[in-house]
Amino acid sequence: MPIENKNPDVYPEEKKEENPKVTGEKTVAEVHNLKEACILYSPLTNMPFVECEEENFNDQIRLYQKKEEAETAEKELGEKGIRVVVRELKTVEVQVPVKPDQPDGEKRRLYLNQVRQQLSWLPFIGVNAVRYKPAGRDEQSLELAELLPEEFRKKMDGNTMYQPTLQLTGLYLMQEARRKKEYVDMKNLQALDEEFSSNLIKSRLFLAVLPPEGQEKEQKIDLKQCRLPYLKHQNGDVFFPVFTDLWEFQKYSQGKKNLRPIQVPFQEISKFWVKDAKAYMINPLGFSLPITREMIPRILERFGVSVNPDSNTSDAV
Repeated sequence: MPIENKNPDVYPEEKKEENPKVTGEKTVAEVHNLKEACILYSPLTNMPFVECEEENFNDQIRLYQKKEEAETAEKELGEKGIRVVVRELKTVEVQVPVKPDQPDGEKRRLYLNQVRQQLSWLPFIGVNAVRYKPAGRDEQSLELAELLPEEFRKKMDGNTMYQPTLQLTGLYLMQEARRKKEYVDMKNLQALDEEFSSNLIKSRLFLAVLPPEGQEKEQKIDLKQCRLPYLKHQNGDVFFPVFTDLWEFQKYSQGKKNLRPIQVPFQEISKFWVKDAKAYMINPLGFSLPITREMIPRILERFGVSVNPDSNTSDAV
């Protein structure tokens, strides 16, 4: 005989399992609508902490809805010798010129969502997934293709201004190389160095040049007349900055409006040098990896690449 008017506290209804696709779509929508969140940052590279996801081998960052859960993950990774810090992302108010060509003119108010901004940067560093932790729920790995507009991803395809694979392998290398000695896996470190170096020899790095006075806006410039900037460490060491991509160059050139980028094949980079420099510094505001001038022919020789001393294939951008 059927029982009517069941008390839900006595006879709880059975929970139906949600369709994984629907659950995933809900989580993607949740990430899209985040006004604030936290990510794990690596102080060893000045970039988001990147890890390889074990199931599908996606290269992912960690994103948290709640700061407390991000801090728990920070502590857990620290116990394994992995240094990370929690960085908060918020929605902030910014003032921008109404007319772009009049930076000191009338301003308008905009709101910058730092969560979306951070996600939009990830393709530049080769990241293709986000390990997202909603408040009080299980983590979920979301592919970046689900989180970014298709039009945005198409802009990256075949774009020679960016070298995400070089960025990514550099991040993995420096995350491992700068760990405490007792935690460094030398076999893994050697493999990461090999992978980064193989990408480096195929790369075209960016240099910053300062054109002669009066030629700052000329489309074509004579590199022989240009000056090359340098970095000076607090201990007095001088380094020559070079960059994996236009994004890294732009981070460096903020406030230095007359600097111009040029692209140079790695095998020809030693043609450009700053007097008294100790080494090149790749991505000084990113993973900041130093390479001495003497190391370059050894790296090329290791991969069977020769230098053509008569070639001149640098491109002004």
